[in-house]
Amino acid sequence: MKHTLTAFRLGDIRGIFPTEIDDAFALAFAHGVAHHFKLKGTVAVGRDMRDSSPGLQQCLINGLLASGVDVVDLGLCATELGYFASSLPGISAAIVVTASHNPAAFNGFKLVLKNGKAVTFDDGLDSVMALMLSGHTNQGKSGIMRERDVHQDYVAHLLHQFQPASLTSGLIALNGLNGTATTLAHDIAEGLKLPVEWVRRQPGPIPDGGADPSKPLLIAEMTQFMQSNEFALGVAWDGDCDRCVFFDGNGQLVPTYYVVGILAEHYLTVFPGAAIVYDSKLCMNTLDIIQRLKGKAIRSETGHAFMKQHMRKNQAVYGGELSSHHYFGAFNGCDSGMLAWLKMIQILAQTDKTLAEIVEQARANVCSTTEINLTLSDTKGALEHILNCYGRQALGVDFFDGLSFEMPGQWRFTLCPSKTEPLVRLNLEARGNRDELINQGARLLTELSRFQTPGSEWTETPVIQ
Repeated sequence: MKHTLTAFRLGDIRGIFPTEIDDAFALAFAHGVAHHFKLKGTVAVGRDMRDSSPGLQQCLINGLLASGVDVVDLGLCATELGYFASSLPGISAAIVVTASHNPAAFNGFKLVLKNGKAVTFDDGLDSVMALMLSGHTNQGKSGIMRERDVHQDYVAHLLHQFQPASLTSGLIALNGLNGTATTLAHDIAEGLKLPVEWVRRQPGPIPDGGADPSKPLLIAEMTQFMQSNEFALGVAWDGDCDRCVFFDGNGQLVPTYYVVGILAEHYLTVFPGAAIVYDSKLCMNTLDIIQRLKGKAIRSETGHAFMKQHMRKNQAVYGGELSSHHYFGAFNGCDSGMLAWLKMIQILAQTDKTLAEIVEQARANVCSTTEINLTLSDTKGALEHILNCYGRQALGVDFFDGLSFEMPGQWRFTLCPSKTEPLVRLNLEARGNRDELINQGARLLTELSRFQTPGSEWTETPVIQ
């Protein structure tokens, strides 16, 4: 297991196939998970559309069966089907083989326990890694394969929550990015009689650079597709369907910053005083809405495992990340690209405003920049330098999940080291003057440029989204 350490991330397993993760890794992982979590009953196992996924899935199944655990094969599926499966009677956990939006060379595993309970490195995955390094295998009675059509169960579950009459809309553009979204969205659209047209519907092959709906080339492709017809709304999902982004009727990408606010407002209207979990990197818009509607604001560290933990601990009704993960209390606090899509259609059906008009109104109150990814030669030194430069004049400095500064003039910025990549992410937002925010951001980037990794590139001027 010489490659084990590099494939274990903070909240999941992910690496390049077959150098960091391979069939032997999958077999050992299954043995380790079954032993450490004392799995009993049945485990659901699914996979995404990558060429390496069927083999990895079969090795997981073999390892679980050898450990005395029964298995339900989910087949080709969205990650949220695994979350749903874990809530069914008799199913104690779920593992989906996927590297989400990463390029085709990657693969990995997303593991949840009963009812979608997330597992991080510090609360179980570290012990699984130790078992794998020791060469542990389970001996005893073999498990059996069990038949269950979880896909149809989940589609029926979603259709039961929405009535066609409540989802009146114009033509909707759907973009599966050649991922697993179509495995669910096609049946749901038919069941709810939604008028849709698809782009990149077929699962695989993965687009160059990965199935990431925030990639500029894929955004441009979606915009061009939408401008070829009269669409009311556009929706795109990432490779495993747990990220969901929206386009307005003009084919323009709607920043998730404002999407989170729209969904938060909807849920606080339906559930007054409820808890909303928010991403602290950019939060002025969301906090204004929560305060106005007298909700309870719960901030979270970046990452799906942390968001799920805060959702469950606080019995939150909704949570939103800037990465376009949307979490729902009615789904055990898990993220769902399907619920996000259907809720947005429902919201738009209840107003006489278009999505573009709703967003434009929000932009008039609060503005933000697109996220800037910085490659730094000395991350610690850069953060200390910015703390020295801005700390004294700041109205407040916070070290929660990185560095955040509340500045005079109603603007703020955050610097958050990535948990999965060698990057620091810079975000800025303000109530008021957009030009002033751009100027402040340019000064900040100038200060950071002395720590820029040689040969790397980043923008000199922030862009308002």
